[in-house]
Amino acid sequence: MGASYAQSVRNAIDPMDPLRSVHALKQTVINELKETDSRVSIKSTDYFNHTFAPDLVLRWPHDSNVRRLFLRTDPDPIYLAQDMGIAGAPDSIFFSLSSGERPGEVGSDESLHAAALEAGALLTDADGLQEFIESRRETPVVSLASSAILQGGRGLIKRPEAVAVSRGVSDGFSAAQELDVSRTRSATRVINEVFDGVRSSRLTRFLQAVWVGSGGDAATFPAPADVAGPLDDEALSFLLDLEEITDDSFWRRIGRGITLDRLAGLTINQPSRNLQRLVTNNLDVLQAKICRIALLQPQLWRDESPLQWAVDREMLALQSDRFAAFLAGRREDLNARPEDLDGISVNDVVKRAVRHRIAVSELELSTVRRTLTYGSDRVEDVTRDEELADFAEVLGPSVRVNAAIASIARGRNLRCDFTSLTGQGRTAAKFPISELLYAALGLMMELTEEEERQLSVLLSGGATTDSDDEYSLFGPDDIP
Repeated sequence: MGASYAQSVRNAIDPMDPLRSVHALKQTVINELKETDSRVSIKSTDYFNHTFAPDLVLRWPHDSNVRRLFLRTDPDPIYLAQDMGIAGAPDSIFFSLSSGERPGEVGSDESLHAAALEAGALLTDADGLQEFIESRRETPVVSLASSAILQGGRGLIKRPEAVAVSRGVSDGFSAAQELDVSRTRSATRVINEVFDGVRSSRLTRFLQAVWVGSGGDAATFPAPADVAGPLDDEALSFLLDLEEITDDSFWRRIGRGITLDRLAGLTINQPSRNLQRLVTNNLDVLQAKICRIALLQPQLWRDESPLQWAVDREMLALQSDRFAAFLAGRREDLNARPEDLDGISVNDVVKRAVRHRIAVSELELSTVRRTLTYGSDRVEDVTRDEELADFAEVLGPSVRVNAAIASIARGRNLRCDFTSLTGQGRTAAKFPISELLYAALGLMMELTEEEERQLSVLLSGGATTDSDDEYSLFGPDDIP
């Protein structure tokens, strides 16, 4: 690791060129702030070390919270306390440019901490923030505290305090997984002491979600205050970005209240092993209205890639190296362009429907001059009709199937459009994504044997089996 930010601050000071020093100091602090929280946007003002005017203004996307940062060159605790009394407010951060070894009377840190808490402000320095940066590299869950400290940290946070907070959040995460009451309670106390109400509530709800996901009762979660409320998107994103958690029961509990729309709005590093587990263990509660398949150009020099879940273009998608199947709760939320194809042959539709045991109640056909519909008043599976092949032969070699109506279990219908590779429910109803994807991919894609095998495993909840039976949405009684 290179020079510390504290050393960079010292190197930025040039007594021969004060203006250059100010610019260099501000830029060094900005760099550290952005490494502490990559989401923060920072505006530098025309002031430096001013009593009332901030040096930097910090903002976050989708958040009205703003924090004013004051750079301070004088390490004297008396002056720092006075400054916080004058300009201190819950939106203030005081950043000391002095080294971590500040001269002062015994107990000065305690009085500075009290003064900062009284103002609701945060008093920190380069060493304090660097501790969060370094701890996050070793323990990713500390990212939650690293982000929250700039948005809602309060009190004195030098390196020792930053160590305590980082360890508290990290140990709290482990303790909540183990349902350890004492250690979890200790972590929630640290969080409550260091962060404002909003950030404290978010971090505590995160630990509570881990507690419940690990099998604990929400009512017995050891927190010093009421933490009612869902796990917010920021905390859920951090959870998905962590090292893989292999407990499927954990992900099933976490995912019970999560919707497709919410997943689609997350920002996560991909590929995410935890996203694979979250989606696969909640296929029964994640529902979509529409699916659109985008064809991709496979890389010739690469082996066939596994099917995996991803968040792409603000949609949940199932991806391989040949295609991406995008899911949305509403047609207007579908951000993928439709394909422009000619449809497929009647024979191909029949082969795919039979192979995947998908009941088709209606076909929309076209020739060079005509379009027509082939169906049954009794909603029977028309792919079993002996007359279908004869009918297609009469229409001639130009006949194409533009769309098919798949009869999904429990009387729901999915229109699969072969020209745009779009599957959509015919009514306002939504489908479990496992049913929607199985029917859409089974009819609209010519899947390889490996893709079929992976899809079978994935849509059955990820469980492997010794049986040769393929995943099917239909039991013997579901197909007329």
